[in-house]
Amino acid sequence: RLLLGPGPSAVHPRVLRTMSTALVGSLDPEWFQLMDEEQALLRSVFQTENALTFPMSGTGSAGMETAFCNFVEPGDRVLIGCNGYFSERMCEMAAIYGADVRRIEKPWGEVFTPEEVEQTLAKHAPVKILAFVHAETSTGALQPLEGMGELAHRHGALLLVDCVTSLGGVPVWIDAWGIDVAYSATQKCLGCPPGLSPLTVSERARKVLHGRKSKVKNWYLDLTMIEKYWNKDRVYHHTPSTTL
Repeated sequence: RLLLGPGPSAVHPRVLRTMSTALVGSLDPEWFQLMDEEQALLRSVFQTENALTFPMSGTGSAGMETAFCNFVEPGDRVLIGCNGYFSERMCEMAAIYGADVRRIEKPWGEVFTPEEVEQTLAKHAPVKILAFVHAETSTGALQPLEGMGELAHRHGALLLVDCVTSLGGVPVWIDAWGIDVAYSATQKCLGCPPGLSPLTVSERARKVLHGRKSKVKNWYLDLTMIEKYWNKDRVYHHTPSTTL
């Protein structure tokens, strides 16, 4: 079959051959070296220096849930740009974790201007998280993000971005655009099988994570534990797919 949709995408035979090699244990010293290499390469892809940059075990939806379960506490106001199928999923997940979800809406296929976003942020202040889908899979609309980080920070909010369809296909400048939390998926422009969700978290967002008043309401996706496996401590959390 020739895959021509927005994902899953066709995978190069070299990648498939590499995945057919012998398994490596998730606490093997050789695997630890590969983890360091993977983090460095993902920082390059994301164009970031964020220490908290690694793949989550799961598809892009796991990345989305990671973003909301770790940075939303009950009552937090979250403003979401709603212009497609996956921004609606953002609203659902934020609400599950107790967010006070506010919407800025456009017809499917259209994008938001900084002026519209600024007005809505002021209207709904205080906002903890401003969230967008960078490239909406359901329509192909590409949301311009330059200046959105500065705008969010001026209003005291974190900028959270879904890069599932965009990472590796169009420029994604995490640090330059002031993006605080971003997640993607391996089966789109990165040209790998589904099953991993690359994630990056800014130091600003990391401080928010560690300043939570309540525990993260999700064990499997709790970054306060998972980061200890990906940093130098290598504290076991769950068994990742070393093949992927």
